[in-house]
Amino acid sequence: MNFDDVFNAQNTKGISPEKLAFLKAMSSRQAGGNAQEMMAALMSAQGNAKKQGVSFSEQERDLMLELLLNNLSPEEGKKARSMIQMMKKMKR
Repeated sequence: MNFDDVFNAQNTKGISPEKLAFLKAMSSRQAGGNAQEMMAALMSAQGNAKKQGVSFSEQERDLMLELLLNNLSPEEGKKARSMIQMMKKMKR
């Protein structure tokens, strides 16, 4: 699934064009790979966004994750989802 598929499937109303452009650029950089590479790409993207003064809501972060997870194999996607759940539990 590519960005346009996710864009059409997700509720992206209210997300600024600048943020959508950032998400699209991020999604095109991360293709394939494994769960660790995906998490590294996510952390890098968040760092780059912060440097540019861009912050994301929970909905926007979920869209980012969806874009990255859809670029993984089913097995790697399962690993990544496990890591994400663990991180969310630690954050509470």
